[in-house]
Amino acid sequence: MNKLRPNAAAKVAGPAAILGALGWSFWLWPAHFLWVYPASGALFLWFSWSGEKEVKYIFLFLVTVAGLILPGVLNPAETPYQMIGAVAEVVCLWLLFFALSHFENSRKSSREALAAEEAAAEERIKNLEDELARYRMHLDSTLARIRDKGALSAAIQDMGLASSPDEVKARLEALLKNYFPGAAVELRSGAPRDFADKWVAERKIPLLVRNSETDSRFPRGFFGEGERSFMTLPLHLFGRLVGFVRAAAPEPDRFRAEDLRGAELACTLAGVSMENIYLFEKVNELAIKDALTGLYTHRAFQARLEEEMLRSARARVPFSVVMADIDHFKSYNDTFGHQAGDAVLTAVGEVISAGIRDIDFAARYGGEEFALVITGAGKAQAAAAAEKIRLALEARSFTFAGKPSRVTASFGVAEFPAESPAAGQLVRAADERLYRAKQGGRNRVVSE
Repeated sequence: MNKLRPNAAAKVAGPAAILGALGWSFWLWPAHFLWVYPASGALFLWFSWSGEKEVKYIFLFLVTVAGLILPGVLNPAETPYQMIGAVAEVVCLWLLFFALSHFENSRKSSREALAAEEAAAEERIKNLEDELARYRMHLDSTLARIRDKGALSAAIQDMGLASSPDEVKARLEALLKNYFPGAAVELRSGAPRDFADKWVAERKIPLLVRNSETDSRFPRGFFGEGERSFMTLPLHLFGRLVGFVRAAAPEPDRFRAEDLRGAELACTLAGVSMENIYLFEKVNELAIKDALTGLYTHRAFQARLEEEMLRSARARVPFSVVMADIDHFKSYNDTFGHQAGDAVLTAVGEVISAGIRDIDFAARYGGEEFALVITGAGKAQAAAAAEKIRLALEARSFTFAGKPSRVTASFGVAEFPAESPAAGQLVRAADERLYRAKQGGRNRVVSE
């Protein structure tokens, strides 16, 4: 605790009062000088209390002179013992002076040490407060990033639920627009369109421009007015570059490295989602389509036949089933090998696919036999379609082992519901007519 300091008037009045009291005492009792003189120590006590340094040495000199001279002046009959006493008192006053000075210096050193410790403590407190402020700022920033990452994760999961590639692209574009509010986000499909797309396509890495006016990689004028900050990311599908994702903002330093990583993650997951959709569709297609002919499988034909019967019953519109079989197919395998047989099956599948409408249905029924559903057509129209396919197949030429060859097929036609109300009976009726076509000389269409 700081000691109380006297004001300027007290600093002058205190020593003056002590000196006045001493002088008055010396004048009243000159014979008792040795008894009164020690009271001069009050001056040094005063200086110790007031903290004065400038004048206390002057008063020490004056008190010393007074102690050595005044006894002889005030008391001419001074004895040697009185002179020794006066000197002893002067020495004691000097010891008191230096003891008080030493005590004052010790107190000063202690105060300075305490002040230094207090300053150091205040500095440490300030540093801790600054560190705490930085920690709170970092904490707030981390929590904000966690919230952003959580929102990004939820949006990416939502993107994974898309059912088509176009839906994935739309959700990716919406995700980036929400993640970068105020920025212009665009998803481009196809080949590179400008220098940024070409830059990314050539280097196969994303492009981040934090400030287009200071980026030394590109001269001024490469970016538009609203493109101070800029990002371009590649969009890959099965390892192929299929598009670009672009984001631009009018202010500098809008996009950071972590923003680029987040957008790159979203683009990667979008590509994975589209790949999964394509693979799923491919698996489904392989499950219902014959790999050799490209036509639907027997199982898919049965499902379509049931659907077509329900549709025909509701709409009261007939449809027809055509059963087809390649003539003398075994001879191709026996004469030219199974590869020739596969080539014949593939060619027949192509001819059948080209000979029907988009609303019709064609399947490989089994082996060299095929089945067709001619939608919304009676057996006369279906027989005409079968005849068109027969003629196209008959006109197609083949070469096996250097020898030219021809391929023909026989067809049987049945109509729903006129000739059968049940799926199995309808197929059996078409199959029986196919058998009659075989018996009648092959390479013909039988519908009666």
